[in-house]
Amino acid sequence: MIDKRPLLATIALAFLICPVVSGAQAVPEIYLYANDFVGVLTYDEIGMLDEICYELDQVTSDEIAIVIVNTTQPEGINLFAVELFEESGIGKEDLDNGVLILVSTDEGLWRIEVGYGLEGILNDAKVGDIGRENLEPYLADGDYYPGIFYTLAALVTELTNDPDRINEDGYDVEFFRLDYWQLALAISVIIVVGVLTKGRVFFWIGGIITRGRFGGGRSGGGGAKGRF
Repeated sequence: MIDKRPLLATIALAFLICPVVSGAQAVPEIYLYANDFVGVLTYDEIGMLDEICYELDQVTSDEIAIVIVNTTQPEGINLFAVELFEESGIGKEDLDNGVLILVSTDEGLWRIEVGYGLEGILNDAKVGDIGRENLEPYLADGDYYPGIFYTLAALVTELTNDPDRINEDGYDVEFFRLDYWQLALAISVIIVVGVLTKGRVFFWIGGIITRGRFGGGRSGGGGAKGRF
């Protein structure tokens, strides 16, 4: 008769280990720039944010990740942001030029986490102003896309102000604060960016999908948070 005790012991050990492993996965795995785990953004809105982040990556090598979750508990938004930033490696390795825009819908909280290499451009006070002026008013009304869009536009403006940071073959994207309806706004930006990039906008989606993961950057612990 076959001794089943070793097999049963192995199964029991597996059950003991699995909860520990699954519990350690406190933050979501992200791949694309814009990541909506709640469902407050449309497919087209996510695509627009991805395209802008991808172009910024191409012309400056800076990486911005946008993450929307229901909650950051039990860690809390500060620790959650750092863990997500580090595990995803937002920004390029050795440059640490990443930014995380994190929104927690159920908690009504936001945080913008900044990598070591960008703290000279995006200091805590500036990031706080960007969040309060752009994220909070829209998120308070449940308008997630314009709030995130304008926040992203403000960050991109700061990161592209210095012409020395623009790659030689890149194209600086200038964003305008338009008071159009969201769809008209997205279409206008696509047209403008398409002209500025000489049609490259139409190849961004393929580039985003095939670009690989984030570059291995580290969080600087700097940034700002707020409530909406």
